[in-house]
Amino acid sequence: MIILDSALAARLLTDPDTRRILAAFQGNGQVIADAARALNLPLETVRYRVRRAVQAGVLVAAGRRARRGRTQTVYRLPLPVFVPGLQVPGGPDTLLHPDEDAFLAQVRLVRAALLAGGGWGLRVTAGTPDLVAELARPEQRGATMDALRVLQAPAVVDVSSTLTLSAEDAKALQAELLDVYARYAARQRPGAAHLLGLTLYPA
Repeated sequence: MIILDSALAARLLTDPDTRRILAAFQGNGQVIADAARALNLPLETVRYRVRRAVQAGVLVAAGRRARRGRTQTVYRLPLPVFVPGLQVPGGPDTLLHPDEDAFLAQVRLVRAALLAGGGWGLRVTAGTPDLVAELARPEQRGATMDALRVLQAPAVVDVSSTLTLSAEDAKALQAELLDVYARYAARQRPGAAHLLGLTLYPA
């Protein structure tokens, strides 16, 4: 696992748009032009995100590839990647942008890592079409969800991923999420406040 100990890496890996671009560079890597074509994005948009990702150490140059009579740099995304949550300067609110609603959901990952302490941060692993970002510890082996079930782990869960569901399964998942929320919302017991966000929508 590669540890990226920087605020820029945290910013890039918690931005859904940047993460989808980075996903194109998994495996053996890709040249910028081919990635832009596969993503159906302007070349300059992808080039800018790649330049920032290289600056943060998120992407690395992995060789050269001949294309249309000249050679171009192949960039690769080494996975898995871990970003310590405490490396976000000023706390997670410094990452907020009022015009990026989707980003607000992602920043919960950093907030959870900050509140949990004890070395928790963001672990980014392979995924299609988006990478999978989840709360984890650098020495952790196996699924984050399993590690969080132990009594000593913080009561935090935040997983962002894309599921391929039939219409029937999507409605069943919607019903289960609403049932769980209603059950716990109805409880009136002393305790600490916990932030809960439920989001499910067609991509």
